[in-house]
Amino acid sequence: MKIQSGTIAAFLTAALAVSASGVDGATSDVVSGSTSRLPMGLSEVITDLEAEGAGRIATCAFMSSRSVPRGRRSALFRSLFGVTGDGEEDHQVEDGSTTAFGKRMGEDGAGTANGDDDEESGVGVVVANTCGRRSVAEVAASVQACGGSVVYVADPNDLDRGEGLFDVLAPAVERYLASCADDGEGELGSLGQAERKSALLVVLEGGSAAEMAAARSKFEAAAAVMLSSIVQPEGKRCKALQEVFDRVEYVPSTVAVHELLCEMGGSGTDPATAACAVSSAVTDLEKSGMAASCGLAKPVDLAAARRLGDASHDALKFVMSTVEQATTAEDGSSAQLVPDFGALCDAAVKRAMEDFDAQAGSLTKKSAVAKRIRRDLLEEIYAELADLYDIQLKELRSATFGSFRKGLSQLRLGPNLPDEMNRVVTESVAAFVSQAKKLRAHGRGVSLSWSASDAAASDFRRELKEFSTDRLNKARVEGKFRPAPRKGVAIGLHWLLPKPFGNDYRQDPWNVHAKDNLVYTPPDKITDVSKADVKTGDWRKSVVPNPTGSEMIYLQ
Repeated sequence: MKIQSGTIAAFLTAALAVSASGVDGATSDVVSGSTSRLPMGLSEVITDLEAEGAGRIATCAFMSSRSVPRGRRSALFRSLFGVTGDGEEDHQVEDGSTTAFGKRMGEDGAGTANGDDDEESGVGVVVANTCGRRSVAEVAASVQACGGSVVYVADPNDLDRGEGLFDVLAPAVERYLASCADDGEGELGSLGQAERKSALLVVLEGGSAAEMAAARSKFEAAAAVMLSSIVQPEGKRCKALQEVFDRVEYVPSTVAVHELLCEMGGSGTDPATAACAVSSAVTDLEKSGMAASCGLAKPVDLAAARRLGDASHDALKFVMSTVEQATTAEDGSSAQLVPDFGALCDAAVKRAMEDFDAQAGSLTKKSAVAKRIRRDLLEEIYAELADLYDIQLKELRSATFGSFRKGLSQLRLGPNLPDEMNRVVTESVAAFVSQAKKLRAHGRGVSLSWSASDAAASDFRRELKEFSTDRLNKARVEGKFRPAPRKGVAIGLHWLLPKPFGNDYRQDPWNVHAKDNLVYTPPDKITDVSKADVKTGDWRKSVVPNPTGSEMIYLQ
């Protein structure tokens, strides 16, 4: 396998060059979409593109890591491939239902770039949507059918934790490496598929070069661990992604990926070769025993898988459409707060599960696979509703903040203004916590995927505190608020000793012997110093406080 490497700057420059020369003035419209099961749905799109005159076909599988939100994934599914909604067939591209779609890039898009002047004009891009309710076997077969070309969206949280990145990509890499080692008809190791070049486009969040480099380092470190643990064909083991794919690029989420796929030399092939790869992938999927890989050892399990697959998809679609309709404003421009969002979710889920159970019949009692499908369906529904729950929390926070500001505006500018503002903060946080409890559903899987409201309440309290402090400081600077002056504090000292400061010679002079008759007892019984001593001597040494008891000082 030939290894190619390149920087993002060179990659984007080449893509711009192709768009300026090879696809100058060309259109980029959705031609066809499919809702059939993968990888069979790719054949329909390839046939439609060939009928539209596409001489070369570039295929890829769209994947994402575990923590990518459904709304974000749906937006990227359209924006990365240039689906703006302005085209006549753009409505066929929907993340929840579309399994594959194709775009025709215009005239002389691939023939000029690759020097194949005899090829039919135009190049088509076929995208397999492996996200959503797809089994691991389907995803792996889709990557094989696409010749190992993958557009992968990595979530920053998964990159930081190092988890959830390769839940589905690792089995797909195993299947792809096994197909490359097989030289059977239609296999990626055959002569007919030899000219196809695989590519891994990793879409990362972050615009600066430092952020992209850090995210790339984390992804490659996790990929090295993944490659060391998967099953690989005999011979030299791949230790890095560059040894698995012919080209590995890391691009931001603003890049037009479909143009980059057309720019890559060898990424496209003729429609017959692309269709042959899809047929080979379907054959391998059947030979490997998709039913056995899912644990379908009994006929009842196989029947449950066939019947309940579409039923679970319909149940998920019903719940999401019902809740989204209730939480969207009438004009459809923004979301609106639903006070009883949790009860709404539980009611919609209950209705969907009743319809699911009606279609399942007795299968949920007889088949372990049916029970697992039902359990997984509940968890997936509430996981998808988690995004709408976060939106409702934001709407509640915005509404409560508006009420908080209204409460502050009704306060009088007095000396007790800080206490009144703290009271409004406490009341607003209590109202937020009380209302947030009604937004939370109580079904299975809520605790696993729905964020805790305690953290939101703590963050909301901090925001209100900061806002009230800023308002108070502003009022103080403008002179509208003056704090009340502090009152003085009276301190009383009470001595319980009979003689707290000790004895002196004026209290009991008859018990004190002093030399030179310095201390005497006058008629009024008040000890004093003579007038002569006052005039001539330092009388202050004669009248001093003294401690009581054994420490009494006598002047002899």
